[in-house]
Formats: sequence, structure tokens, C-alpha cells
Amino acid sequence: MAEASIEWLSGDALEAQLSASGSTLLVFVAEWCEPCQALIPRLERLAAQQRERLRCYLVDVDRDPDVAQKYGVRGMPTLALFEDGDLDATRVGALDDAQLANFIETALDA
Repeated sequence: MAEASIEWLSGDALEAQLSASGSTLLVFVAEWCEPCQALIPRLERLAAQQRERLRCYLVDVDRDPDVAQKYGVRGMPTLALFEDGDLDATRVGALDDAQLANFIETALDA
């Protein structure tokens, strides 16, 4: 079964999602970033598995540098988990499947 791609967000749409209640994962990436491109398929699998508990979105740092700066993104990929609009946990780097699942489970269960 093919899964839908993770949605790209920017600007007002991004802020609207962050103001919603629940858990939201923003993943800051760039097209030229090889670790970012390697992470996206893992994220798509995770998002499909966790769709009841977690909304997952991609943010292009080259298209939205102000958003990246606002959330202190200094390396890519950066994963930022928000709970009810508040930044709850971050992780920088291309994570393998186990590391990604552990990051999400630990943050959601905290």
C-alpha cells in the first residue's frame, strides 16, 4: 500500500498547524542536503505508523529561512517535536529507523 507523502508547510499554514492541539513533528530539511533526502522515506513510514498520535510536516529551510531561524535550526535535518504548540524535543541529524522511532516514542510518552 503506497503511503501519502508528508506535507510541506511554510508561513501561515505552518503556524496554524503548530497552534493546533496535539503532537506535531516539524522536520527542517533542504533539497541539497543528502542526509535530509535519506531521512524523508523513513519519516514517511513513521508518519504512516503514528498518524493517530502525530502530525508530521517538512519545512524547507531555503524557502523559509525565517522559520528555521525562529526555531534555532543550525544543522540539517533538524527534527522538532511540538506538543500543543510548545517545543518539546529536538534532534539533529539523519536518524536510522530505530533512532527515529526511539526519538518519537520517548518524546510522545514523556
